[in-house]
Amino acid sequence: MKLAVLGCGNMAQALVVGMAKGDKSLEIFTYTPSFNRANDLALLVKGKAFQNCEDMPPADIYLVACKPQQLDVLASSFSGLMDSEATVISILAGTTVDTIKNKFKVKKVIRVMPNTPCLVGAGVNAVYFCPEVDGQIAFKVQALLEKTSSVYVFDEENQIDAVTPFSGSGPAYLFELARIMADKLKGLGIDPHDSEMIVKETLYGSAKLLRESNDSAEVLRNNVTSKGGVTFEALKVLESNDLSGIFGKALDQAHNRAKELSK
Repeated sequence: MKLAVLGCGNMAQALVVGMAKGDKSLEIFTYTPSFNRANDLALLVKGKAFQNCEDMPPADIYLVACKPQQLDVLASSFSGLMDSEATVISILAGTTVDTIKNKFKVKKVIRVMPNTPCLVGAGVNAVYFCPEVDGQIAFKVQALLEKTSSVYVFDEENQIDAVTPFSGSGPAYLFELARIMADKLKGLGIDPHDSEMIVKETLYGSAKLLRESNDSAEVLRNNVTSKGGVTFEALKVLESNDLSGIFGKALDQAHNRAKELSK
């Protein structure tokens, strides 16, 4: 199977490097106008990089991984070069199946919303297969994505927009919490390096416990919290300042933006 990667940023690199592991049947072509990132990725996966899209051989699957504002230029560059029977995987947030179909003149489109933990072989890929994607291609693509992270397949395209603020944007919320905690710890006189590592290991261990425990997040939270204790006081401040409400509003705003982008 031939996979053409159009846009070779960090997320595309994470997905394609994972896909290529142990799959000698996957022939990979990479393309960026500047060539540099395409060449870097091609070297990692033993593929072939192209600076001119006209020189790229036809592929079975095209992974569209450019920035959303670059989509029109990319689609124009590949006008007439992409077989209408090819399958396009898009990882562009808020970009609908119909938009991809119209831009690239294809019928078979797969929307994927990855998240940055895919860079370390973890995290989530949310996937939607449009009806025209046949079972054989769907099976192959899902198997490739499962090499990079957990995969959740949705039956309705709008569910991808619903998941995006949680899985797609979710890492940013955790990273912001980590920044706040580490900065606060440094301010209390703890060594900057130690502050960073203490927070990183705490959040990593907590996420691992959450994933592997049979208990809910609420139960695990309560297991840390003794009435009148240190954790209790911190959570009391968060509750009194309506953390649930603020976070809910943030997620609603992100969801609304995802829906706006998909129009």
